[in-house]
This record gives sequence, structure tokens and C-alpha cells, in this order.
Amino acid sequence: MPVKHDVEKIGAGIKIKLAVMSGWFPGLSHVEMVEQVAAYGFPAFENLGAGKWEDKEAVRDKCAELGITVGAISCSGTIVGDGPVNPAFHDTFVAEVKTAIANAKALGTRTLLALTGAERTDMTMAEQMANVAKAAKRVAPMLEDAGMVMTFETLNVKKDHKGYALVYSNQAAELVQSIGSPAVKFLFDVYHQQISEGDVIRNLTDYKNEIGHYHFGDNPGRHEPGTGELNYKNIFKAIADTGYTGCVSAEFSKTKDLSVEDLLRILADCATF
Repeated sequence: MPVKHDVEKIGAGIKIKLAVMSGWFPGLSHVEMVEQVAAYGFPAFENLGAGKWEDKEAVRDKCAELGITVGAISCSGTIVGDGPVNPAFHDTFVAEVKTAIANAKALGTRTLLALTGAERTDMTMAEQMANVAKAAKRVAPMLEDAGMVMTFETLNVKKDHKGYALVYSNQAAELVQSIGSPAVKFLFDVYHQQISEGDVIRNLTDYKNEIGHYHFGDNPGRHEPGTGELNYKNIFKAIADTGYTGCVSAEFSKTKDLSVEDLLRILADCATF
């Protein structure tokens, strides 16, 4: 499928750096996908696995040419398995973050996503978070030198990720504060936080200094805005009002019969205020 250049610049007037999902454009190469994102007037894309793409440098160069920002890529840790909550994982964590930094440089992104691993039963939560902080402090100098930010993602355990260790915004903010590096923050996923605690706008405002990246999807269902209970025009405006200028990245499955162009119009409407 060729790139459609003669299309409406749907995202031209949006007020946040909304990152679309690269998978919304099947049949295109990664470089062509970047061209299509730009043609639609959106400023960014995200694919957490893009650090493993073989054409990273070509994607980086095309993004630089067209002014497209690359969102976060994964670096280390798991949801239900091991992660930096476990001291025995720390050497692996350091090695994987080091590799991710190299991949991020090649791709042209400055944001990494880390996972803490599953909650352990052989130590307190305070001890587990202290372990995560210890691991993060080992990689913080590398991140600072590279001009990158690693974000620990909070996930809900009520519905999707039972057993995961890092759940609440205040918990994540305290973790970030204990690490004390501008290169380590947390990822606020609006979908997950609505399930875990609600009070989305208050929390993203209160913890604006500790948040380094955003994901979003509506709830319930984890589809596009307008399919659930969240008012994304208000949420996106609140994010902008905090002074955040990084990517706000889509992470949801679109409604089955919704066209990509109609989806982009929904997102653009929410991000125009």
C-alpha cells in the first residue's frame, strides 16, 4: 500500500504532542509509516518495540526530515515476571538499559519505558521500591549523559495485570523522588490510572514533576476516546496546562470498524482546545 500524500492534515491544529500508534498503518514500511503520520499532520508516533527495528537509523533520519518525534521504547523489566524489585535482576537491568540507550540513540528517541516486575511475597513493598530505586540509581548517570529519560510505568492490577508491583501515582511519585535524578520519572497511563485510582486530572497535576511520559485509552474497553467514561478533551488540556511538552501516546485497540482517518479525527478533536 503506497503512502497517501494527498490527504487532510487532520492533526495540524492539535495542542499536544499526540503520538499515534505505528500499527495503524499496515502495509507500509517503517519509513513510509513516518511519511504517512506526517501527511496526516500528526507530530509523533510510538511503537514500544521500535528499538529492535533493523531500520532504526533510516526512521530517525526521516523523522528528522519531517519533524516527527519518536515516542518511548521498552528497555527492561517485566509485568508478571522479574524486574528491578528483585536485587538479583539488577545486573541484567543495567545491561538492558545500556542496550536500550544505544537503540534509542539510533532511533532518535529520548524516552525509555521500564517495568518493575511482579510484586514479591518475600519482602515488603517498601523494600521492593527501595530495590527499584537502587537499580535506577545505577543507570541514572548513563541516562543523564545520553540526555534521556527512563519512565517506570504504573499498571492496574484490578483488571489487566494482577500481581504487578507499581500501581498508584503517589507510589510512583515517591519512587521517583527517592531516586533523585532528572533522568528517571514515571509513566502515567490514563487508562490504567482511571481503573486503579481515578481522580486523573488531580493526580497528573499533583505529580507533574514526576511524570515523564503519558499513555492513553478510554475505559472501560481500552478503545479510542469517546467509547468510555473519560473526557479526553479536558484531560489533554490538563496535561498541556502542566507545561508538559513530551509525547502523549495512544495505547489502545481501535473499534473494529472505525477507519484510521475517522480515528485520527476523534483524536484531533480531543487535542484541540
